[in-house]
Amino acid sequence: MAKNSVIIGIGLMVLGSAFLSGKDGLVKSFLHQVDPFQIIWMQFTGTFLVMALIAFPKHGLRVFRPRPLGGQFLRGAMNISAVASLYWALSYIPLADATAMLLFAPAVATILSPVVLGEKIGLLRITAVLVGFCGVLIILRPGFAGDPKGYYIGLMAGVLLGGYFLANRRLAGGQSIMLDITHNALTGALALSPLVPMFWRPIPEVLTWTLVIGLGMAIIGQGSMIASFKFGSAAVISPYSYTMLIFAAAIGYFAFGTIPDAFTWTGITLIVCSGIYIAHRERKAARA
Repeated sequence: MAKNSVIIGIGLMVLGSAFLSGKDGLVKSFLHQVDPFQIIWMQFTGTFLVMALIAFPKHGLRVFRPRPLGGQFLRGAMNISAVASLYWALSYIPLADATAMLLFAPAVATILSPVVLGEKIGLLRITAVLVGFCGVLIILRPGFAGDPKGYYIGLMAGVLLGGYFLANRRLAGGQSIMLDITHNALTGALALSPLVPMFWRPIPEVLTWTLVIGLGMAIIGQGSMIASFKFGSAAVISPYSYTMLIFAAAIGYFAFGTIPDAFTWTGITLIVCSGIYIAHRERKAARA
């Protein structure tokens, strides 16, 4: 049963990565027309409204009472900061490159999980995470395209996303997945709402349905990621967010005409192999 749970968690993380990569591709396509913080506020507010309608019949007023309040707001703050940094980076560098910067997150979550969550990780699993990060470094070799500050901003997004992964794991199991998604969106929307007048721009009519599609992708992606941590430890689930790079490379090719070179594919191979090996070690340890 435990083995099947881990597989479900991995599958949910991969699914979430696919949908969030698609959403990021949409965002990159219209960043020059809509303020990034406006997109984030709409993403969180729209997610909350949709999820509240779904959750209210079962959970009632609990929909509007995130618990634990401090933990929920901390997770929301990390989520907002990570997404804002990613969108900021996307305005300077290619989608696949910005996504690669996010892939620092699993390393942060895995290395800190013994301290923050009390989880045990072995030397081989740590080595596998480092191999995956070496793949990221190969992709980001000297001479990469784009503005250098975009990469620093992207790395900041990766660190913040790692903190978000740990917060997800800390809060996992305390309530239903439906309430987790709803409260994560509510805290993010509340945090940004006072700032709306500062960054709001009129939305071009042609982008309306694009934003609606992006919202749907964000809801599915974020919900899948949050749910994934209910089925396994942060150390084994988090590395599978590395698959975002594969999806981002595909979107970059089909939507923006960017083609990953041999170095990029080498890096992707190391990243994916490290994640698979970590899952293998986790399952082996569970059977011991």
